[in-house]
Amino acid sequence: MRTRYKILLSAGAVAVLLVLVTIGMYFYSMAKLKNGLTYFHSQIVQGEGNVDSLEVDYGNIGFELPLGLKSSNLKLDILTAGSDQHLIMSFGFVSSQLKGIPTGRLKISARDIKIASINADKPLLSNQFKIRNIDVRFVEYETSVSITNPNQGMNRVYGHLAELLDGGDTTGVLRMQGTVYFDFGKDQIVPQKFHTRQNGNLYRLVLDRKDLELVAPKFASRLSVGDLDLVANHPLKAPRLLEIRQETEEKSKELRWAIKDFPEDVYRHVLWSYLLTTEYGSQFAQIVTNSHEEGSFNSVEEMARDRQNNLVGVSYAENKIPESKIAERIRNDPRIQF
Repeated sequence: MRTRYKILLSAGAVAVLLVLVTIGMYFYSMAKLKNGLTYFHSQIVQGEGNVDSLEVDYGNIGFELPLGLKSSNLKLDILTAGSDQHLIMSFGFVSSQLKGIPTGRLKISARDIKIASINADKPLLSNQFKIRNIDVRFVEYETSVSITNPNQGMNRVYGHLAELLDGGDTTGVLRMQGTVYFDFGKDQIVPQKFHTRQNGNLYRLVLDRKDLELVAPKFASRLSVGDLDLVANHPLKAPRLLEIRQETEEKSKELRWAIKDFPEDVYRHVLWSYLLTTEYGSQFAQIVTNSHEEGSFNSVEEMARDRQNNLVGVSYAENKIPESKIAERIRNDPRIQF
């Protein structure tokens, strides 16, 4: 009897411990998930609000051997503070598999993911892009983790997410494919396919070029073949690149009206490359400006002049010339081509 009692007591203690561990892992995973969604929201979703409430419907949960979990019909109901955004994320199927203990590779796979904005007045992204929903056909992601130091693994995941959202590519092993649906009103919905492409040790998010030819003209005019290629290869930078171009054109027009015989075209190219270099560095600035010349209707002489003036703008940024001094300097800079 005593032996049986000890066995039952030990089994009960183990069961309690497992319950406590499960509860602890639940709240730990919810905290990490909320942190990740807060980061995602601050970087991509409209506004600067944080995740205010998060409701999770796990659907049908099961185990995957040797160490893994799977779920079908998983759903996240997300309400954000600040921007008052209400999002629904649903997953047809999600699985996570850990290969190796205590340190190994964590592989996360998901299929049939749908992200939608519930509030019709709050597009999923910015008002400029009018994205109502995103359908992701599949996602596969791998990274190294240690069960003895889970925070390190989560920080690595956040780092890969930051790389992808900030630069459009990541050193994390990522494969995905999906479609973004743009809503231009009057029942005009235009799809834009996207996928990841591996380049060495980087995985980059890119757009389908044929779809882009239909979508891009609705956001910006005078897009050359090179511009479209650039947006296709750097879609997450496209919104800011368009803003910089618009800012450049507006400032150029203001000075043209204020100053007689103002060299608007020269100033526009110099300022454009200056602002691009200030934000992204000289290498990417020259990729952007050279791409614009590809497939344009300018003559060979005009393209050469524009490229030279773009280089002057890069030089001004690298040498910390104040933006307020550019209009004055270009009049007497021997490198400028009028």
